[in-house]
Amino acid sequence: MLKQDLIEGFNRSTCGKNEKDGERVLKNDLISDLNYEGDKDKIVLISSVISEDLYSQYSCKLDIDKKNNEVIFSHCSCNTFEKKNSKRGYCCKHLVATFYKFINSLDEDPSIKDELGLTDAKENIVRKTESSILDLLLGEEKKKDKIKIEVILNKIQWTGKLGAEFKIGLEGMKSNKLYTLKDIDAFLVALYNRISIPYGKDYIFNIKEQRLTSSTKRLISFIELLKEIDLSSNSFRKVNEKLVSGKQITIPKALLREFMTIIKDFRVYLGNGFYSRIIETEILEENIPLPMNLKDLGNLIKLEAPRGIPEALNDSNDVFMFNTTIYLPSYDQIESIIPYLEVFNHGNSVFFTMDEEERVLRDLIPSMQKVSDDIELSKSLSNKVVIAPVSFKFYFDKSDDIFLTLKVCYDKYEFNYFHNLKDKVIYRDSTKEEKLVRKLRELGFEEVNETFRFFKDDEYIFKFFKEDILELHEYGEIFYSDRFTGIKNLSSNSFKGEVRKGKYDYFEFKFKLDDIKEDETTNILRAFRDSKKFYKLSSGDFLDLEEIELNKLLKLLDSLNEDKEISENTIEFNKNKGMYVEDYLQDNEITYVKGRRGLKSLKTTLGKLKGKEFPIPECINANLREYQRIGYSWLKTLDYLGFGGILGDEMGLGKTLQTITFLSSNEKALSLIVAPTSLVYNWYKEFKKFAPNMKVGILHSNREEREYILKNREKYDVLITTYNLIKRDLDLYKEIEFDYCILDEAQNIKNSSSQNAKSVKSIKSKNRFALTGTPIENSLMELWSIFDFIMPGYLYDEKKFATRYHRRLEEDECLIKDLNRLIKPFILRRYKRDVIKELPDKIENKLIVPLDDEQLKVYSTYVKYIQDIIEKKVENDEFAKSKIEILSYITKLRQICLDPSVVMEDYKGGSGKIDALLETVSQSIDEGHKILVFSQFSSVLNNISKAFKENGITYCYLDGSTPMKTRNKLVEDFNNDDTSVFLISLKAGGTGLNLTSADIVIHFDPWWNPAVEDQATDRAHRIGQKNVVEVIKMISEGTIEEKIISLQEEKKNLIDKVVGKDIELGENISNLDEEDILSLFKR
Repeated sequence: MLKQDLIEGFNRSTCGKNEKDGERVLKNDLISDLNYEGDKDKIVLISSVISEDLYSQYSCKLDIDKKNNEVIFSHCSCNTFEKKNSKRGYCCKHLVATFYKFINSLDEDPSIKDELGLTDAKENIVRKTESSILDLLLGEEKKKDKIKIEVILNKIQWTGKLGAEFKIGLEGMKSNKLYTLKDIDAFLVALYNRISIPYGKDYIFNIKEQRLTSSTKRLISFIELLKEIDLSSNSFRKVNEKLVSGKQITIPKALLREFMTIIKDFRVYLGNGFYSRIIETEILEENIPLPMNLKDLGNLIKLEAPRGIPEALNDSNDVFMFNTTIYLPSYDQIESIIPYLEVFNHGNSVFFTMDEEERVLRDLIPSMQKVSDDIELSKSLSNKVVIAPVSFKFYFDKSDDIFLTLKVCYDKYEFNYFHNLKDKVIYRDSTKEEKLVRKLRELGFEEVNETFRFFKDDEYIFKFFKEDILELHEYGEIFYSDRFTGIKNLSSNSFKGEVRKGKYDYFEFKFKLDDIKEDETTNILRAFRDSKKFYKLSSGDFLDLEEIELNKLLKLLDSLNEDKEISENTIEFNKNKGMYVEDYLQDNEITYVKGRRGLKSLKTTLGKLKGKEFPIPECINANLREYQRIGYSWLKTLDYLGFGGILGDEMGLGKTLQTITFLSSNEKALSLIVAPTSLVYNWYKEFKKFAPNMKVGILHSNREEREYILKNREKYDVLITTYNLIKRDLDLYKEIEFDYCILDEAQNIKNSSSQNAKSVKSIKSKNRFALTGTPIENSLMELWSIFDFIMPGYLYDEKKFATRYHRRLEEDECLIKDLNRLIKPFILRRYKRDVIKELPDKIENKLIVPLDDEQLKVYSTYVKYIQDIIEKKVENDEFAKSKIEILSYITKLRQICLDPSVVMEDYKGGSGKIDALLETVSQSIDEGHKILVFSQFSSVLNNISKAFKENGITYCYLDGSTPMKTRNKLVEDFNNDDTSVFLISLKAGGTGLNLTSADIVIHFDPWWNPAVEDQATDRAHRIGQKNVVEVIKMISEGTIEEKIISLQEEKKNLIDKVVGKDIELGENISNLDEEDILSLFKR
């Protein structure tokens, strides 16, 4: 480790690339003597090395710093070292051989380490950590004294070159206290070998305690470059021709500008060859301020430089001295000034005859402007010319196409860009003029007959006048002819509107769009619906459909019009949209619409009725909670106004009781309730319990009995049927109109094209309500389908809703706000956590279960099999039409996660999940809990029941095949006897069961839609529960189960924004793309 540290330190601190040559010297045994010594700070190696031609012998010395293992001094008496010793850390082949001879000695004689006091690398690291690294991090280097350098420039006789000398000291020392740097080579050797040099009693150079500024480092690098040039030049070159010699450097003319750039921040003096005494100068990177005069002498014109002309200090003419200042001008000025230097070579003035006046005025003065900003003209000359900044005017006109006349303006003179003034010489700013013309070409203009023409289609023309023309405003003023047409300017004052009471339950909205013809309104609205940016009016003007005020109005018109022709700028809309219109007008600060009293009255009435507490019917045998009273009043309010609604309370809050209370408050009304088969008798029991006086008929027996009940419907207050039966009995309902039609678990009509949806929507009723804890499971179209039942047409037709919201909701946050504004009055949704403070907590935990070893092998094999199939289908472009097939593969894979034996008859391994379930259930029973276990696979539940029997665990079992009467008995038995576990099929028992005797709910397998799981959990976590409910979700580690949960969580956020939190996405394999599905199989 020590050897390696020494080698790394040597490589880090030396240069020369002589390793191979040094290895050869060492291999040929040319080191005749090697001695070493050391103290607490360094190791000193001294050797004698014979030359490879065996004619010479060289003395070598290396000093190595023990602290960082770096070379701090090197010397060899060979010619190569003498030439290159100014390079920092330079080591010739003899020094390299000396070092590696020493390294080899450490192996041959271990006592050398002790003799020299060498330490192991670990200690060095500690020391380094404590010193150099910490110093670096804390900026200790910056606390060292700063070295100060001043520069004296000299003119070298005969050569015309400049030389430089240097004075050195410390920052803060006065100039007269600095010391001349007498030997630049010696300074560089001391710098690179970190040794000190005394320059006088007041200053000793010591790089260990002092630091170089960045400018000084650049200066040293420049000197190193000069030494490199010296080395590469002829070796017989005379000493006094070297670029670095003694105390002075000679600056090659080609490098003078670079040198001046480096030293511009130093104090610089002009020495020998400049003036009779040394004076301080300044180096400026800016143009030379060269004053010039042009005078009319009557018969001659005189051009003079009153303060003289600058002196070029090199052949490149890129460094000048003017008076006592050195300038590094721009290359544009350099190019322009060279002819003037030649002209003024013999004096400060030149003369022109009056015959040359025209050229002097038109051409010479612009040329002078490139050289100087300080030009003085005599009065007679200045009257003949115009020198002023340019500005522009744009004159737009239109015939068959758009054309532009560009005027340039200098002072009070304005003329066509393509012309010139005849009686004045105008110095045109060709740079700015050409820049503008390039911009016009970029924007699409072409030069035709001294004008600029715009040969583009309407898209380009609209874009130009809306966006691109703003760029021309930066150049000057814009004017339009009377016949020019562009973008029509509109503001809120351009619109008028009025709402009037129409026929029946309708309002009329009459509006006016400035002076636009009424027969164009329909097409304007269609262009807006097609997401066009503009509409071209018959007048030729463009209507900017993105203009804020117009856009607000068009959005409102679009929401009220069903893509029909708009007659006389009037749109009729149902009063159920009245609150939406009033809210829209308020939210968007649209004040020009008059006659809003009817809208405000509707909203005020709704507000008053919402606050009103309708009396609870005396026949109701229950004490309604406060939130249930509010729900009942909400139903009454909507009914009073003739509106339907969605009661979307979370499972377990008593939607059934609120609905029964509402129906019982309407005497002599006939109501139809449509519910899932499993809930029909639950509804009947709830009526008997809470409203025993109401006459309830169940349409759930044979067709003859159902037909009899419907024919004798006047004997009943409420009829209850199922989604399945209503499809079969549609012919029996054709002539019947109910007062109310109520859908329970209304998500059953989420698919608008299903027979369920079509059947219930064909039922005639005066008003309709929907009950559902999950108004959206998969997509917004499900919400549309439910609204299409309660208030047909309110959310437009299916196509328009899909176009307006479903496909664009993620693109535009404003659409979410707009949809919320539409549906908010007609959905009431509360959560248990908000309204039932006394309901015990629900604690959710995930139990991650590893697969059994044999189960894991089966899973991995099947995953590979499915991946191969899917990838082939993607390659063959068969993915889209194979989604049902792919879903079957995914289902089988999920079953393997639970218990492979349900898909493999000969499977002999175990199930990690069933083992974990047995352990969890046994422990819970021992602690006195009752447990619900849900799974969506009845085949898995059967296997679990076998395992329970083998382990002596008592249980009840319910799935889709369990008859209704048996269901009710199982629930009653479980709630009242000692049975410990209820095994339930998720779909069959996820709703309509009250199992509050259980306080642990286990979801054996995750379902695509967590909302369905929540419904199942609510069998226990509902009113009547007295204990904290623990919900355990069992998830197989590293499997598709983890991926499904992750994937569906990512996709639920949009739905949360529409109807509130806790609405989840459900199973919808058709929404998954190839990437989504393939990601399900990655561990």
